[in-house]
Amino acid sequence: MKNYLLLLLILVSSICSSQSLRKLEKSALKDAEVVSQASLQRDYNLILKHTHPKIVNTYGKDDLISAMEDIYRTMNAQKIKILSSEVDDVTEVIEENDEYRCLVKNTIKMDFNGRKITLKSSLFGFYDQEKEQWYFIESNKLLNDEDTQRLFPDFKTEIKIPADQQIAEDS
Repeated sequence: MKNYLLLLLILVSSICSSQSLRKLEKSALKDAEVVSQASLQRDYNLILKHTHPKIVNTYGKDDLISAMEDIYRTMNAQKIKILSSEVDDVTEVIEENDEYRCLVKNTIKMDFNGRKITLKSSLFGFYDQEKEQWYFIESNKLLNDEDTQRLFPDFKTEIKIPADQQIAEDS
């Protein structure tokens, strides 16, 4: 009888954990879609709301907004337009280093002065349990950007981070 009770408790615990992770996956998808739309609408404050606090605290909100304005100004000058930004998928949410994490894959379609380009990239998500909100970092920056690596010096993950892909469409 004890074995059946123990098996039942393990099963119930597993089901509850699975439901909790699915709920986190849905919230990651929702928050990533908010960031995706905010980038299209150039809503800097909403983008910063979902940017990892280490980045915001290190560089400051005003400097980050100024940097985003510069990026969009440069894009305008070079006739680069973001046509669409879509969240494709959220990887399985996992618990690492006492926090929940995930990878969000997205597709950004752009017009580079008349030439259509598709960018397949990803965001790395970190969940803040107190605020019930996901924070994101461009995944490739965790691998290839010295400034980001300085902010996350001991960053390790079991999540496979894919390289960004740029696909030129035939005209």
